[in-house]
Amino acid sequence: MQVCKINQRKLRDALDLVWEVFEEFEKDDYGEIGTKTFSHFIEYGNMKKMVDDGQMIFWGCYLNQYLVGVLALREGQHISLLFVRSKFHRLGVAKRLIKMAIDYVKNSNPSIKAITVNSSPYAVEFYKKMGFVQEEAEKSKDGIRYTFMKYKW
Repeated sequence: MQVCKINQRKLRDALDLVWEVFEEFEKDDYGEIGTKTFSHFIEYGNMKKMVDDGQMIFWGCYLNQYLVGVLALREGQHISLLFVRSKFHRLGVAKRLIKMAIDYVKNSNPSIKAITVNSSPYAVEFYKKMGFVQEEAEKSKDGIRYTFMKYKW
């Protein structure tokens, strides 16, 4: 498996993967309003603008040129999206993507000493296993349920 930055050419593929995995694992936790909010957030135009403005960086994990996982880092230290195709769960894809994001943050801005995430209900236990600490109780905004978590070094 290889992890690399996702360029504009492959951004649509990354967003398609995000939506596919969201529908499979997250949609039931969010209901109609949360699903619409999330769908709007990951629209190509919105993401392209954020990438162009330097607010969001995408990485993909590829197996023989097949995209199996995606991570997006917002504002230099916040995991905004982390999605892995179901048949690649428990194979270290998400762990690889998170390690890459942590290394990126450490190298690009040594003054930053933590990486954060608003975890979906589905992923809280995974993030805990990765060393993230829950900082707040679960919240909900615009139909999106999340738990703010932090990984410090």
